[in-house]
Amino acid sequence: MTTNDKNKKNRSTKDEEQDAAQKSHNPLFDLVLGYPRMAGRMALKPQTAAFRRFSALNARMLLYMQADLCRLEVELMKEEKFDSDNPTEEKNRYATNYNWLRVSAANERPPRQLQLIKEIKEKLREYNEFLLQISHVHALKEPDRFDLRDFQHFMGNEELMGVWALTDHDRDVWGSAIEPEATSIDLVGIQTRHKEDSFSKWVAEHAIYLLRCGLARVKRPDKRTGMVGYYESSVLKITFGLTSILASLIPIASIIVLVVLSPRPIDKAFRAQIATIAAFNVLISVCLTIFTDAKRTDVFAVTAAFTAVQVVFLGIDNDWKPK
Repeated sequence: MTTNDKNKKNRSTKDEEQDAAQKSHNPLFDLVLGYPRMAGRMALKPQTAAFRRFSALNARMLLYMQADLCRLEVELMKEEKFDSDNPTEEKNRYATNYNWLRVSAANERPPRQLQLIKEIKEKLREYNEFLLQISHVHALKEPDRFDLRDFQHFMGNEELMGVWALTDHDRDVWGSAIEPEATSIDLVGIQTRHKEDSFSKWVAEHAIYLLRCGLARVKRPDKRTGMVGYYESSVLKITFGLTSILASLIPIASIIVLVVLSPRPIDKAFRAQIATIAAFNVLISVCLTIFTDAKRTDVFAVTAAFTAVQVVFLGIDNDWKPK
């Protein structure tokens, strides 16, 4: 056996041991295949929890309830007209004295108008509650494409979910890794990702390739999930630091370009002043990032204003120098 064969065998053995260790720490393997394991995965990664809002069914139920109320409304109007035109003094007072109508319920035959009012009141309560529920459901956002793809790969993982993850009519709700676009058109996410800037989103979605390139070999499985991965919050902290430093250096870069294009000679003192401005810009960006809850836009605005003040001072200082 050659040295390369030995190395391949050792590497293969290490991978198998790592997979076995990861499997033993994965809490999903303690759950039954199917809905229990799916629910466990959604609990571990809430961003992947996506469900149908059943827009058409909800609209259909609303239409049925609305039609029922419309029928009762017409019937109530007829009863009101009938009672109002009734020569009996008791009934023609219903439209002007609700207490009289309410007391009449003690009779052997309660007025049909009062029965309709009670029925409409109950159905209206159901209709309004259902209408508000649907409005809240429609306010939910669609799941992130990255999280949906993640869940599709989980459902297609035979080691985790078997050959057939689900066998009922809901098996195609989330699509599949082979047909990622074949999902239900009305999926909503329970805990969708916070929309950051495009750069942070791109880094968070592509950081998974670091695991595929070998980072998974040196990274320990997460104690909570039992899987090798990374947290989006950690990625966002890194991108926040990078954008903060970039925000502090962009104004300095523009100053350096303008100075280079200037016909005036540049002495060592002026270069030292530019370097000092750059250093303090980076310092204030770091302070904003660590000691405050400033947003990315705030960091850009503060560093730009801070640079402007320093540039004004730099211009005044150079104007005072003898020509």
